[in-house]
Amino acid sequence: MSQQAPSPPDPLSPAQLRELFHRHQFRPRRSLGQTFLIDGNIARKIVAAAEFTGREPALEIGAGAGAVTGPLADAASRVVAIEIDPTLIAILRQTVGRRAHILQADVLNVDWADLLGSQDKGRWRVVANLPYAITGPALLRLTELWEWVDRLVIMVQDEVAQRLAASPGTRARGGISVRLQLLFDVARVARVARTCFWPRPRVDSAILLLKPRRPRPLPPELDSTLRRVVRAAFAARRKTLGNALAASPDLAISKHDAISLLSHCGIDHTRRAEELDETDFLRLTAAVAAREQERPA
Repeated sequence: MSQQAPSPPDPLSPAQLRELFHRHQFRPRRSLGQTFLIDGNIARKIVAAAEFTGREPALEIGAGAGAVTGPLADAASRVVAIEIDPTLIAILRQTVGRRAHILQADVLNVDWADLLGSQDKGRWRVVANLPYAITGPALLRLTELWEWVDRLVIMVQDEVAQRLAASPGTRARGGISVRLQLLFDVARVARVARTCFWPRPRVDSAILLLKPRRPRPLPPELDSTLRRVVRAAFAARRKTLGNALAASPDLAISKHDAISLLSHCGIDHTRRAEELDETDFLRLTAAVAAREQERPA
């Protein structure tokens, strides 16, 4: 009678996780934000938020030790899991095995077209656990996934989640809020207590669900103009918009021209950046682009 193969290590078990790390001589580094989910309920909430039917492929970014990778493999048609740390890649091969296609890669440098191809464009469900140290740059990379994804579930520090989901007129609203909400509807799914991780971080986290806004609200060729407009508007957030735009080297316009542009867009120049909604920024971006095209070479 053949013996049954032993079960793979459970990455949601603190004891088994410690044993795995000891065996691989791996020590989590706080400087890289390396904390690992040990709460199965939270792992299930993350996967449930992606609303799988069993026919969609999944991309996991920052797979860690595989706490979410296993539940993803149960829900998705196939899983591509990327992780930057080579030791964690070895650990993933123990905890997940062949249930996912595991790749060592850096989210900041991945070629999305090469990784995801075109066959399932618009159908991918993406799950990402973003360390605080690279949250801003990583989020901007994730916005580039707009054309590939149907759902994007991210876990970030709670303070960052509040900024990303901030409504117009709130103090938490900033440039990243605007750029993300232009492309995605952003909804808060759940708060995640710091006790759900090991080693325990100093702050709580939150899960956000991002659904792409279709059709694309902003033509890709205006992306760089939008970045400059948003950066200019929020660079001096205590200033009125007229003064903030005029003071920005990104736009190189006079206060008179800034006020004229804002008036053309139906925006009061005495308002401040956090008061504007996505439609306001779309109109302002289009106006700036049109003005720059009219300039003599």
